[in-house]
Amino acid sequence: MKREPVTDRLDRVLGLLASRPSWTAPELAEELGVCVRTIRRDLSRLSARGVPIESDAGRGGGIRVPPRTGLGRVQLNAQELLDLLLALALAERLESPLLLSTLKSLRQKLAASFPPEERARVGKLRQRILVGPTARSISATWKPPRAAVLRPLQEAFFEQRALELTYRASDTSTVRVVEPHYLLLSWPAWYLLVWDHLRGAVRMLRVDRIEAASVQAATFQVRDSESMIATLGDIFSSL
Repeated sequence: MKREPVTDRLDRVLGLLASRPSWTAPELAEELGVCVRTIRRDLSRLSARGVPIESDAGRGGGIRVPPRTGLGRVQLNAQELLDLLLALALAERLESPLLLSTLKSLRQKLAASFPPEERARVGKLRQRILVGPTARSISATWKPPRAAVLRPLQEAFFEQRALELTYRASDTSTVRVVEPHYLLLSWPAWYLLVWDHLRGAVRMLRVDRIEAASVQAATFQVRDSESMIATLGDIFSSL
């Protein structure tokens, strides 16, 4: 089993300490799947970083941080950053009233966490998320996408890399290589607007019909969304 990085585990310890008034070391160890000795080392590391951890021995005692204590800078890994960027991009496209006042600054702060050569793609990410009308006709058949598919799909979308995928349509599955140019939300359904190498044409694929996916080495330049959609005709009429 792959060992969790110490920095990631420390962030999880902080999150647990902030989630309720008090914990015991065995409770933290069980929650994180590590031994009590590891938890005690982690608590010492956090104290050395200036986190004001308090503990009481004996019955009724516990480990805690004082209420209203700031827990410092949150460390996010690349996958977590990408998840947040996609969520913010979607909120911006939907014009979420709860986030509009802070979206720009949030996006800029997250983008700054990526290497300089990737920041241009981060800045354009929201432009690659399209929002269409509600997909009433498929609401009953839409299913949550497979978890094993979402990560390679997300990685290929952000990195602008081709995807090899198994796609099911009309009870027939085909293996094809596609370029995932745009994500399209027609609630509740998600679609990929792609250039399909097998068909040699633009296609719109339902994400829940992707049975398997793997990221390929080949990269692509993002095409204009309007010209891609134009080749499909009235794609929204059947949604």
